[in-house]
Order: sequence, then structure tokens, then C-alpha cells
Amino acid sequence: MIKLNKRFWCMLLLDAIRYLFILLFLYAAFSKLHDFQKFKVQLAQSPILSDFTLLVAWYVPTIEILIAIGLAFRKTLVPALWASYGLMFMFTAYIIAILKFSDRPVCHCGGVLEQMQWSEHLWFNVGFVGLGIIGLWLGFYRRFRDASTRHLEPQGEIS
Repeated sequence: MIKLNKRFWCMLLLDAIRYLFILLFLYAAFSKLHDFQKFKVQLAQSPILSDFTLLVAWYVPTIEILIAIGLAFRKTLVPALWASYGLMFMFTAYIIAILKFSDRPVCHCGGVLEQMQWSEHLWFNVGFVGLGIIGLWLGFYRRFRDASTRHLEPQGEIS
């Protein structure tokens, strides 16, 4: 029986988290872009974002796509995890603000995410904020492990 080490499981979990974020961000971005006019109208109905409708309508899907691309590469993984965490934290804060201060909340997420109740959506986002925290911890674990074992590797040929 093959014994898999702790590092393998950490990297497997980190990959699962980053692929979940990639899937979420690409799905959400392309859902918004697919029905862009509806997305803009929904943003215009927001009591918080109505003054910035066009700006937000272009920036949010663009940022989601850029973060997904950053998550795809090991070199940009940790900064992209920070961006994922930050974006999901902001989305979660937005949901809390809308629930607290809006009489008629409108979801602008697109696709099946738009079909969720606000409380479900809040818990969904909180779950992804948690995944972001776990991903960051694992990303730093990977970096620390890689840096601490680098001095053990041969550094070129000895003449």
C-alpha cells in the first residue's frame, strides 16, 4: 500500500480550492457578460452601486476572469488566492449590506447563482471566503516547504 504524505494531501486540497474558484469566477463572469444588458439593469437597481453601474458592469467580470487566469498558474497562485479571498469578502460584505439596508434586493450574479435565496447566497459566499482562507494557508505552506527544502537541492556542478 502506498503511503501518501501530508504534502500530497495539502497540494491536492489547494488544487481543488483553486479549481473551484476558477470554475466559480469564470462561470459568474461569462454569465454576466452573456446577458450584459440584464446585468447592467440589475446593477442600476442597487442602492449601493447605481451611481457606478457601467464601471462595475465591466470591472467585475473582467476582474473575475483575471483572477481565474492568475489561479491557473503556480507562479501567480498566492496573489490570485489573495484576490479571490478579497473579492469574495467584498461580495459577502455587499450581500450583508444589501440585506440590512435594502427593501428590495436584486441579485446580479448571473446563471444559477441568481436563483439562490439571499440567505443561501450569503452562506455560499461565506463558504468561499473560508476556502480562500484555507487556500491562502496552504499556499503559504507550499511556499514555506519549497523554500525550506531548496537549500537541500544540488546547486549546479562542482568542478
